[in-house]
Amino acid sequence: MYISDSIKYIGVNDHKIDLFEGQYVVPNGISYNSYAIIDEKIAIMDTVDVNFLDEWFANIQAALGDRKPDYLVVLHMEPDHSSSIAEFVKAFPKAQIVSSAKAFAMMKNFFGTDFAEKQILAGENSTLSLGKHNLTF
Repeated sequence: MYISDSIKYIGVNDHKIDLFEGQYVVPNGISYNSYAIIDEKIAIMDTVDVNFLDEWFANIQAALGDRKPDYLVVLHMEPDHSSSIAEFVKAFPKAQIVSSAKAFAMMKNFFGTDFAEKQILAGENSTLSLGKHNLTF
């Protein structure tokens, strides 16, 4: 899916799942949406279900080539969209994680760590400059 030259869709599709949220029939499956914003700095927006980690990493590689992400922006902590955070940190150890205080607390519960040394707290109306792209939280 083409978004723009600097924003790439890197998500994956799950055609095996039959129920969304364990209760809604999804005959065509669901998608785990993730995006790469490529600028002077690179931000990856959300992760995917850990069962699709290899495909997601391949999508990141295809979008970035030899470059590495600077940031992982975690927009929400539902496990089907956040379960790959720890694996992302292992694969890209220099990347920082941008999220809310509540999300970092949830990471501590999910992964046994809140990645304190990598945290950038996204408070209300805070911004993150990637170069030409500026993210506002």
